[in-house]
Amino acid sequence: MAHILILYKLKPGITPKDFEHWLRTRSAPTLRKIRRLKDFTVYRVEKRVMDSGEPSIGYAELFDIPDIEGFVREDIPGPVLRKDMEEFLGFAEKPEYLLATSLI
Repeated sequence: MAHILILYKLKPGITPKDFEHWLRTRSAPTLRKIRRLKDFTVYRVEKRVMDSGEPSIGYAELFDIPDIEGFVREDIPGPVLRKDMEEFLGFAEKPEYLLATSLI
């Protein structure tokens, strides 16, 4: 099982309300149709726990993907996911896409 973490802040002028509405009504239903995406979770980052100051990100997403090669080769360039990613980039500022491996 591969895991992709996506870390990002919203672009200036984008409200959490607008982004989260798009996320619930458009993106989540689209992502649920992607065959190689077993599960995904989106987290709103509320605050730092161990110190003060603003968090470096506003949102974190975790994708669980059993077939990462097929996902990268077929799903990402496919029209459904490509459209969702284009819309997402209208909200997110410099998202970081990270492949992560479970250790424990």
